[in-house]
Amino acid sequence: MMLKIPSRLYKYKSFSVDSLDLLVSDRLYFADPTTFNDPLDCNPSVLNDIDDAYELNAILHKLVKDNHQKELEKAAKKIRYRGPRTLEKIEMLGESEAQELINNIARNVDFYGDDFGDSASYHIKRYLLKNYDVGVLSLAKTFNCPLMWSHYSDQHKGFCIGYDVSENDSEDIYPVDYKGKRFIRTQQVHDMLFGSNDKIRNAAKKEIDRVILLSKAPSWKYEKEYRVIKNKGLQDSQFRLCDVTFGLRFKESAKFSVMRALQSRQAGIDFYEMSLSNNSFKLKRVLIDLDNEKFKSYPESNYERTREVLQMFNELNDDEDSIDHESL
Repeated sequence: MMLKIPSRLYKYKSFSVDSLDLLVSDRLYFADPTTFNDPLDCNPSVLNDIDDAYELNAILHKLVKDNHQKELEKAAKKIRYRGPRTLEKIEMLGESEAQELINNIARNVDFYGDDFGDSASYHIKRYLLKNYDVGVLSLAKTFNCPLMWSHYSDQHKGFCIGYDVSENDSEDIYPVDYKGKRFIRTQQVHDMLFGSNDKIRNAAKKEIDRVILLSKAPSWKYEKEYRVIKNKGLQDSQFRLCDVTFGLRFKESAKFSVMRALQSRQAGIDFYEMSLSNNSFKLKRVLIDLDNEKFKSYPESNYERTREVLQMFNELNDDEDSIDHESL
């Protein structure tokens, strides 16, 4: 069943040079999940439900070998070193790395009396997560959540960026699951790697992807989060930037600066500022533009204004002297 994705999604940001650059250059930042403020996010447990040591060894062997090969292939690509011998060497080193890890686990089991299933599960999780080397863009369903403004927009001193996602394939955007499990079973990993057909392998991978990338604790439900999964780092935006909402404590001069910086954007951008509701704890937003009276004085020149005030006083003094002379 195709899930319905909202036509607009929002990114809460604090105001900084980097966040201003995202606006002006129209780019998005896909974060490394290990940097998330919730250490449980993208960090599931792996529970063992396989009694066969041979199957556990097979899982470990495959995960370690694949991970080591990916790292070596990246290194070879950077130095533009390719060819049959390179690929053969990478294959051999990946095989060696996998076998060495399995041997170490076996030695620890024999020497320390470790449980093989527990040790295998620990390393399966380690290398499973290593193979999920992705970046995550977190977006929210609403622009008026007080907690989101406090947590992600510098206590209402930041802004909230609205993106039109209606023209993008909804399969690229995934809702976060706040009712899901925080664990993966070793049998699921085995099915993903060695399932007897594509249907079994794809179903296991889809479930593992959901647990790793899209599951969060129920207490985070207020975020109403949606995620886009791509490579880590800065990317050109795939969504149209359609509006910017300034927080309750966002400085007026900074509003003027942001609006001026974006006023020549080919596709029009709406600007709003948050305001308090008189009869509830809800936040509402009001449409603003550069023609508002409060922006008329920007950019200010205090030096020139001071000179004008001094000149006005001098003129008043001259007028007073003139009146005094006339009275004499």
